[in-house]
Amino acid sequence: MDLDFTEEQTLLCSTVHRLCEEQVDARHVRVMEADAAGFSPAFWGALGELGLCGMRVPEAFDGSALGLLEAAIVHEEFGRCLAPSPHLQSAVQSARLLVLCGTEAQQAAWLAPIACGERIVVPAWQEPARSADIARCEARLSATADGWQLNGVKTLVPFARAAHAVLVLAQSEEGLCAALIDPSAPGVSLAPLANHADQNLWQLTLQNVHVGEDALLRKVADAWDTVMHETLVLVAAACAGGAARMLEMACTHARTREQFGQPIGAFQAIAHYLADMATDVESARHLVWQAAWAADAGKPFHQLARQAKLQAAEVFRRATVKGVQIHGGIGFSLDADPQLYYRRARHLQLMHWDPVYLKERIAAEVFGE
Repeated sequence: MDLDFTEEQTLLCSTVHRLCEEQVDARHVRVMEADAAGFSPAFWGALGELGLCGMRVPEAFDGSALGLLEAAIVHEEFGRCLAPSPHLQSAVQSARLLVLCGTEAQQAAWLAPIACGERIVVPAWQEPARSADIARCEARLSATADGWQLNGVKTLVPFARAAHAVLVLAQSEEGLCAALIDPSAPGVSLAPLANHADQNLWQLTLQNVHVGEDALLRKVADAWDTVMHETLVLVAAACAGGAARMLEMACTHARTREQFGQPIGAFQAIAHYLADMATDVESARHLVWQAAWAADAGKPFHQLARQAKLQAAEVFRRATVKGVQIHGGIGFSLDADPQLYYRRARHLQLMHWDPVYLKERIAAEVFGE
């Protein structure tokens, strides 16, 4: 396993880092937390112009067909600045599901617009009290004379109001399927969900929503499992990036904040906190790279993906707790940046399979169950 970046990967990292520095500062993050759409059209447009929205889309549909490692590089940079965008949901999850099990007509209609950022498609898979195990999905697709009828409730759907389409996972007589629906279609109601991270999340209530035959993706269970494990790697990358940024802020504060005539970083307790954070960040980052490399090499990566997400999210959480403590009273203030990372760390730890579910899946793999 060679985890040294190629010249192209290094260029990708520096390009995304520069874009995020130019367009996504702490003020931007605060503004987007209160924004109805939840992301900036200018930033999203820049991602489309750079080809980042099509990095997981085949070249036949105007994408660049980059690997999971390249996507992890991008999402680590997003995590460093808490970049708000539907890139994970549209350019990765929805695009990959369409690539893996969409019909030729569906791929032709959606993949190219997704790749250039013209269309945003977000998945709706979580349900109240059934947010992890997709096998317990209760949303239902029922056959009708002219297609299908969709009923159910989906929760924690990001950027649903701004999306051009929502990929709703639901059970049918054929098994787990996905339906492409317009969020403004008759029978669809959206309600914003308050959350501690102030993320753009919605609850979808679906009552007798008509789904045409051309909008149905059949038998998506295996494809969705693959998509979710790829998602775990990218969420872990974002967590590693956020933890790395928290470490940088804590180090800067420890060098500049003086107490008893010397920088607080000179005190052993603070120095040990920073040493622990630095060790944690590197261990999480390397686990992310290992999982992404295995996926791109065609090797088994699901267990690595679960471990990476579990570890990186915990590292991000610990780093923000210690970072807030190092900053002292200002660290808890809404006017300071550490609390932004503190709130996002807990959010990412709970989203996309919480620690309890991840541990259950990891243990089942270890014991062969």
